[in-house]
Amino acid sequence: MAWIDDWSLVPDRGLSSPQAKAVLAYLDSAVQVARVIEARRHPGGDEMIVADVQTGAPQRPVVEIERIERIGIVFGSAAAMPMVMMLRDGFPDTEHQQLVPDGFPAAMCIDDRPWDEARLTWTPAEMLQRIQLWFRRAARGELHDPHQPVDPFFGLSPLKIVVPASVLSRAESVELVGFRTTPDDPELFTVMPAGSMPYTADANRLIPVTYCVPPERMSRMRKAPRNVAALGALLAERGVDLLGDLKKRMRAWAGSEERDRARLHGVLAIIVAFPVVAPDGSHRPGLLDLRVFITLKSLGEIGVALGQLHAHANAAASGFARAIPAGVIDEAALVACQVQMAQVHRAFDPDWAATLAGGTGRDARKVVLVGAGAIGSHVAEYLVREGRFDWTVVDDDRLLPHNLARHTLRAMENGHIKASALANRLNYIFRPTTEAPVARSIDVNVLRPGERNGELKEALAAASVIIDASASVAASRHLADLDAPGRRASVFFNPSAEAVVALVEPEDRSLTLRDLEAQYYRAVLQRPELERHLTAVGERFAYTGACRAVTNRVPESRIALLSSLAATGLAQALGQAGASIRVWSVDLDGRVCVSNPRTAPVTRYPLLDWEITVDADAHAQMVAMRVGVLPSETGGSAVGIVDSLARKVHLVEPLPAPPDSKGSPTGFERGIAGLSDDVTGRLARTMDQTQYIGEWHSHPPQHPLTPSPTDVVQLCRSAMNASLESLPALSFIVGDDGLNVLIGETGRL
Repeated sequence: MAWIDDWSLVPDRGLSSPQAKAVLAYLDSAVQVARVIEARRHPGGDEMIVADVQTGAPQRPVVEIERIERIGIVFGSAAAMPMVMMLRDGFPDTEHQQLVPDGFPAAMCIDDRPWDEARLTWTPAEMLQRIQLWFRRAARGELHDPHQPVDPFFGLSPLKIVVPASVLSRAESVELVGFRTTPDDPELFTVMPAGSMPYTADANRLIPVTYCVPPERMSRMRKAPRNVAALGALLAERGVDLLGDLKKRMRAWAGSEERDRARLHGVLAIIVAFPVVAPDGSHRPGLLDLRVFITLKSLGEIGVALGQLHAHANAAASGFARAIPAGVIDEAALVACQVQMAQVHRAFDPDWAATLAGGTGRDARKVVLVGAGAIGSHVAEYLVREGRFDWTVVDDDRLLPHNLARHTLRAMENGHIKASALANRLNYIFRPTTEAPVARSIDVNVLRPGERNGELKEALAAASVIIDASASVAASRHLADLDAPGRRASVFFNPSAEAVVALVEPEDRSLTLRDLEAQYYRAVLQRPELERHLTAVGERFAYTGACRAVTNRVPESRIALLSSLAATGLAQALGQAGASIRVWSVDLDGRVCVSNPRTAPVTRYPLLDWEITVDADAHAQMVAMRVGVLPSETGGSAVGIVDSLARKVHLVEPLPAPPDSKGSPTGFERGIAGLSDDVTGRLARTMDQTQYIGEWHSHPPQHPLTPSPTDVVQLCRSAMNASLESLPALSFIVGDDGLNVLIGETGRL
């Protein structure tokens, strides 16, 4: 163990490091589990305690861990975590050992926390417990988490490399370059295809090459290679012909022009993707451990060592020329081409985003977002950062200063179209290392797309999901009616911005946003926690002198909270096949109340040129009220949604009979006591989005659903009254055989 010869013995164990002194004192008091052998000091100032430790290994360990193992605890500066070295020659290869250079003893990884965090609770006793725990788990084969890389990183270079996962699968002909990312950190480089970055003549630039180790050839890398020759041998054992590939690349990279100088005088970054293989041999596709080896000599010098280039200071502007014919590898020169391992970071991309968010992979469904305002900008950004969707953003509104109080855009985008500005912001979450998640923006009003109607239709037709974030009932209904296959969803705040709502259609679109809107209003009418949901109005504020230029006074923190809840709800609902209605309400103390009204299938009745929709829950309410008074008849008024432009009516809620109503087995006469106030209160509770639409009544058992003469007369009278508002009159008859829906219009009964 020649490396220890550089460490001199310290007489009387006179170490100077406060940590080393503390450990010595503790070990002297813990002789039952450890015994100090000696103390040593390196010329560089590091100190080491050599001790024998009881490992707790069983009689038949999985790996050859002895009952007593000799270790060296190395103490560097106070800013560095103590390192634990295995001093026995032939110590077995296990998981959770530090990756160290050739010639160094094995080093155990006992704590994966940063030292700044670990030192807060560090004590000599705690460290010894971690050492013994490592030995016990190693002896039992319990060290490794199957989702962790098999080799912890032992940093030797200050360089930090950002590597897009996409470059690992690029063809060999694609040349990569590394550029400094920021001027205040000259040691941070980002790897990109050469064609994706502007030309630079930086003589110190990084030239990356990438390789992937096949999973079936993966084995643990125990020692960090110190030179290109050792790295080539290491990768050859794992199915990668590094030296053969570099020889071919060198001849392609060589050139005699000035522009080739930057390349040939740059250093080589050899990026290797190791599959993460569990101890049982299994691996998860796509889970990679990236390592980067930086050469200390230039690419041209390595080409000379490989026999592919000649150094010609005067013959070529680049300083190197192709060797014709190619020579043989100069082994000594290749050994002299030292490498250092650098910190490597996978570039942020949608797949990585999904993994970090707890998912299994990106959701690449095409989504059209209609509305790039407060909720749209927040929800889109949250979902993009979770690796969700390929986006098209639609909105013609422009960003104004007051929008910045509750928007993800910045003042520099004042006056810009929100859709294009938001698309640009979302794309720069991943740029320049990854393709943009927003394919395009369409700067139009979805209700009046004008000359870009064809482009909008194309985007909607290709979308798997269409999200309405426009805060417009008209836009939501328009999107629900469009002839496009994609599933619809809608997210919006209530008027006081104390709650957020997410409506999501089922995959088969058997329920549309119109249907879910009606069922949402019924929840508002019937659920106690939603009593003030649409009636609470926040404080209004005029941001210009115009009479309509008002906005709510709502803090961004609440908008962000509600938007994050909506994004979570959307992601969950769009991951399932069924429909969803969810309402999140936040009180002043930050408590969140979640309402999850059930959704119900609907039946549509095409009558005259109107479409009347009744869902199963509204029908069930009428059935329950009928059953409650049998054998007598009953009935009441009906509240619903009328869209006279689209000629669609949705029954929202059938009301119970007023107390002065008269019902018998042969007839029913609806009363009026309290009815006006009851209907008016319901309309107010839904911000007048619902209205009186007609009457319902029941027929007794064993009677058909066909209207009686009295029913027809009543419908005619109702039609005459409704005609004053250019609306139809509706009558719903419930009986043994289900439901019959009647419609009456003046002159068209």
